[in-house]
Amino acid sequence: MEQSLSKDIRKLYTKSILWTIIMTVLTIIAFSVLIAYLMREITPANHAENTAIEASLEMKENTPRYLDDNEFLEKQHTLQNKGVYLSEFSMDGTMISGHESLNSFFQDKSIPEFINTTVSSDGYYHKILPINRDEEIVGIWVYSYQLKAMFSSEYYRYIMLGIVFLMFLSPIIYFIIFSRYYINKLYQTIKNPLEELMEASHKISEKDLDFNLEYDSTNEIGELSRSFRQMQGELKKSLYENWKKDSDWAVMMSSLSHDLKTPITLIGLGSESLTNDQSLSEEQKMNVDIIARNVAKANRLLANMNIAGSMRNPTAIKDETTLFEIINEIESDFKSLIKEKSINYSFKSTADKNITVPYLKTGRVLQNVFSNAVQYTPDGGEIIFTISQSNKQLLLAIENSGDGVKKENWVNIFKKHYREDPSRSNSQGNSGLGLYISKEIIESLGGTLEITNPVKLCGARFEIVLPLEK
Repeated sequence: MEQSLSKDIRKLYTKSILWTIIMTVLTIIAFSVLIAYLMREITPANHAENTAIEASLEMKENTPRYLDDNEFLEKQHTLQNKGVYLSEFSMDGTMISGHESLNSFFQDKSIPEFINTTVSSDGYYHKILPINRDEEIVGIWVYSYQLKAMFSSEYYRYIMLGIVFLMFLSPIIYFIIFSRYYINKLYQTIKNPLEELMEASHKISEKDLDFNLEYDSTNEIGELSRSFRQMQGELKKSLYENWKKDSDWAVMMSSLSHDLKTPITLIGLGSESLTNDQSLSEEQKMNVDIIARNVAKANRLLANMNIAGSMRNPTAIKDETTLFEIINEIESDFKSLIKEKSINYSFKSTADKNITVPYLKTGRVLQNVFSNAVQYTPDGGEIIFTISQSNKQLLLAIENSGDGVKKENWVNIFKKHYREDPSRSNSQGNSGLGLYISKEIIESLGGTLEITNPVKLCGARFEIVLPLEK
């Protein structure tokens, strides 16, 4: 198609109407011929009147025969099929047999006055003849009929009704048929280019730009295909630039990892030698253990840096461990500081101990939140750390005593570089980035990090909600 789709649709709509008119005219002509044939089966308007006259003469000549009830009923049925209703009355006007509508026809009337007459009533003509038996009038026969044309058979009447119905319905039927035909024809025309565009969209969503759109036209789909080809070129250019940046990033990560490896290794060797020194006090041994554990953590970070440097998607690094392993490490790191400040620390969990979480991300968040709790808890204060589990999520809550955070500052606490007390400068180890980074990490895992009202203590309470994988 080399024109606008809207014009194509209007053109197909016009064709549907045109063919509908043509086929309707042909149908009317064909049905008119059939109707002309059926008209031959229509009896004249006085057919019922002639039938009534013939029946009256025949019954007059054979009166004794039709005085028999069975013969009379059979005659009634025969005449009714020909449009004549036969009724019998006694001389006092009582109906003996016949049509119910005539039941009170002779009420309060003198029967002899109507004998051998024809009366018109309610659209019917009633021919009234006497019943003679032994030269005595014992009753009357009434032949009721209408003067109108009729089909010789009910079968032809139903055919005629069907023809008239189809004549009125045929335009709708033809329009539906032709509209469906032309819509299907239009669909077959645009089906292939639409499938090409859908396949291209699917490949783009999977970062695959190796596709070819062959459809070219001046209509809307052609314009869309050209836009896709232009977008394909721009994306290829953008990806090339990103790949170049990824390559530079990988080189930088590899160099940084190499430069850090040597000093960390030397620190690790030093801590190993101190571990075997029997002259160290218990507190010194605990500090050496903290150093050794953090050297191992640093080596793990360096290993991930090397992996990230060789991957196109560094976020795909898998570094999962159990949540309780991370908690044990953090508790060990802050054990000496908690003891030094005489903080009453308690931990309670109802969660599954085998739950795994991303080691680096979760560890960094808990390190930040736990560090804040210890830092802002006064000497002799209290920290409560609880973990609970539901079917779909994990709730970690850290609550500490102290001054807490003013409620009007809750909306700012997670902003970059925000410090509730400006006197806490970067030189004191507080850059105002810890909670900001922690919230970003938790949200990247599909969870939330919020500050809430304390449940048991009077300071601050931070709640971390993490979704559980199915």
